[in-house]
Amino acid sequence: MAEAAPWEIAIRVETAHALSRRGCPRGWALTEHRGFTRLNITAKAGGGKRHQLQLPIPWHFDNAKKIGEVVCKIYDDFSSGIEPDLAAKRITISPPEGINGSPNANGKDALVPLTDWNALIERYREYKIRSGEIKESTWTRVHRHHMKLVLEALTARQPPRSASQLLDRLTLHWADKPGGRTRQIQMQATSALLRWAVTQGQLTATSWEPPTDLSPFVGRSRTAKAVTTPLEVEDILALDRALPDPRWRLGFQLMAAYGLRPEELQHLQLRDGRLWCTYEKVASRGKTKPRALRLLPCDDWAADWQLADRFSPDDLPPMRAGFGGNDIRQYLHRRPLWNKLRQEYETKGEKLVPYSCRHGYAHRAHVICDLPPKVVAAAMGHSVQTHLTAYSRWCGDDVVDDAFAKAERRLGQGSVRVQSSAA
Repeated sequence: MAEAAPWEIAIRVETAHALSRRGCPRGWALTEHRGFTRLNITAKAGGGKRHQLQLPIPWHFDNAKKIGEVVCKIYDDFSSGIEPDLAAKRITISPPEGINGSPNANGKDALVPLTDWNALIERYREYKIRSGEIKESTWTRVHRHHMKLVLEALTARQPPRSASQLLDRLTLHWADKPGGRTRQIQMQATSALLRWAVTQGQLTATSWEPPTDLSPFVGRSRTAKAVTTPLEVEDILALDRALPDPRWRLGFQLMAAYGLRPEELQHLQLRDGRLWCTYEKVASRGKTKPRALRLLPCDDWAADWQLADRFSPDDLPPMRAGFGGNDIRQYLHRRPLWNKLRQEYETKGEKLVPYSCRHGYAHRAHVICDLPPKVVAAAMGHSVQTHLTAYSRWCGDDVVDDAFAKAERRLGQGSVRVQSSAA
């Protein structure tokens, strides 16, 4: 057990003296529990029954006087015949030294009690799902872990008292990953929670309004970030031959041929002999709509697979709802050829992931088929803005040179036709 700080010892000693002056026998003691004050009463000192009372006061030196007053009030009620549990429930904390972010006597914001933070986050979860911003599965898969870290920070022995302090405390959990995507999501999710709570009047804006610039808390990566890359056609065909399980091979073929997200494998239907994806991805830019799946004109190898004719949901691999990406990644990471390709891509500064099938579809659609972004975005089930943001990173010099060469050929053919007409 960690050694008690001097101020903690002072709180216990002063409270014990105040109780003894009231004639209280030994057996009433204070401890800290999840950042708040806990009053422990032995059976001998509690009328034959042991009591353990969680008080709505943060365990902090700023609250030393309030803690002593509350404990003495509980003892006075107990001396009058009121059970300690009931006496504790009757305790109310005034706003100047109270809860919900109200400033205390020293002008600092007190912390919302643990049960209130839990309730606050639960209301926030209900709001996010009910408003359609995210799905229940997204909360479980992404937000729940980040909110758990928020609760741990807020219930520490010396909890943060402002948005900046909370964000700074959370950087400790991701100290070895400055600039990392997960750390960025942690800061964004925490700020979104606080901003919503301030808007709802649950927290005071003076202390709990998060800063607009989160870059100091996200940090800057010290290493170059590998870019997830499109999967080459020759590697697609090699993997197709190497996957032993026909169920996972079918899932891989569908992702490679139609540019599917791994999660979309669980949302496929046949309509009049044509494959449709009914998956609705909820994002800040809106919700995707069901779409018909299309093979790229350049992908003869995909047409040879005859996926629409062969498709049956029963033939797909076993995957957990909301965890399709994790399940596909876990299966592929057990395949020797996939790991060999990962190493080859890494030597080129690239990163191979299950989404590389989807990236490859987009890359072929632009570079080989010369389809416009608006068309490709619709075929892949996302907005043009998302498409350009995600896939413009592969527009290197070779792609630019190829596009210019195609344009020159088109314009050259056009000029020949114009001259022929004039003649």
